[in-house]
Amino acid sequence: MQMTFKKIYLSLAVIPIVLVIFVIVNNNIFSNKKDFSLDIDALKEQQSLFTHTRVTITNTGKQPLTNIKVNYGNKIETVSLLEPGQSYPLSPPAGSNLQRIIVTSDQGINITKEYRTPISMPGMMGS
Repeated sequence: MQMTFKKIYLSLAVIPIVLVIFVIVNNNIFSNKKDFSLDIDALKEQQSLFTHTRVTITNTGKQPLTNIKVNYGNKIETVSLLEPGQSYPLSPPAGSNLQRIIVTSDQGINITKEYRTPISMPGMMGS
């Protein structure tokens, strides 16, 4: 009977310790994130007859981003709101400069990103 009480007291002591460790680890993970941050994936893939391009923007910050402007060189496209963790796919319009894009937002984001080209490998589609 006395052994059972020791197990209960030990269990009750361990639970708060685990909770405190969880809160500290969780807080450290989220505190390293910036309030406003944006990831841009600009892809340019040469096909045999055409060039396939796409741009994906992802809000990697803790706060929403508003009025995100994606400047392709010949046209500007606006995304009004992007919540934290949300991604938005875009297609550059015909005649765009396929060297780089410039992305800005109301929160001070100003990123110039060059298109990346995947490595062509024999046997892969589009190679």
